[in-house]
Amino acid sequence: MDRLVGLYEEQGVKINREPFGPLTGTLVPPAISHAVAVIEGILAVSQGVRSLTLGYGQCGNLIQDVAALHTLPILAKEYLAKLGLPNVMITTVFHQWMGGFPQDEAKAFGVISWGAVAAALGKASKVITKTPHEALGIPTKEANAAGLRTTKQILNMLKDQSLPMTPELAVEEEMILAETRAILDRVLELGEGDAAVGAVRAFQVGVIDVPFAPSRYNSGKILPARDSTGAVRLLDFGNIPFNETIKEFHRERIAKRGRYEGRDPSFQMVIDDIYAIGKGMLVGRPRG
Repeated sequence: MDRLVGLYEEQGVKINREPFGPLTGTLVPPAISHAVAVIEGILAVSQGVRSLTLGYGQCGNLIQDVAALHTLPILAKEYLAKLGLPNVMITTVFHQWMGGFPQDEAKAFGVISWGAVAAALGKASKVITKTPHEALGIPTKEANAAGLRTTKQILNMLKDQSLPMTPELAVEEEMILAETRAILDRVLELGEGDAAVGAVRAFQVGVIDVPFAPSRYNSGKILPARDSTGAVRLLDFGNIPFNETIKEFHRERIAKRGRYEGRDPSFQMVIDDIYAIGKGMLVGRPRG
């Protein structure tokens, strides 16, 4: 597909290529989806693609989502340049919440609106919208239209607003950049400079590991969980090549949540987080 787009480009026909960004859409840390997005971008540009839209799926914490949208094009441009590939048009697409939805339509509109807020403040180029029927089955055309209208209302209201750079946002951006670079640098090392070979080898050894992916080629060793603010962290790192500073950051954030909730971080925390939004909250707190 990438090469076909490249052939059209060579004939002067501009075609935008958009790989699917959110992966499993279930508690995927930004660094994981960013690493995959950048690799897909590298492979596409290598085949002649010159207009690239890279995606990111909403995690739910506003600061983390905005930081993710800010850093994705930075990383893509950085690694394309690192490999000596052409400077291409890079835009972003934000996928509203890909996980479980509340069955109640009013609550579902709340989830849709929150996704629209993150997309607007993160300055995404495009938004993939959801519907109030996500929890119920295949949405009707009316439900699709309602999700679009809800999103458009939020985007119009926030188009002249931005999220100011705060210490929290700066830390989040720094962590996403450091984490993604750690993965990508190891991928290129494994592939001896070839991103395609590196990606295959990275999946084989768990350097790239997507949470809850059904593929037999995925290690499935990492475990994500939210911290107290709802940002997605890692409870178990598997073989992801993070240094001790990054790992300690994740451990400290999850431990702080554990202390707040009066329980040890565990697989139960992961399960609680997976179902949380469908039950009307972001962080899967135990019910007192």
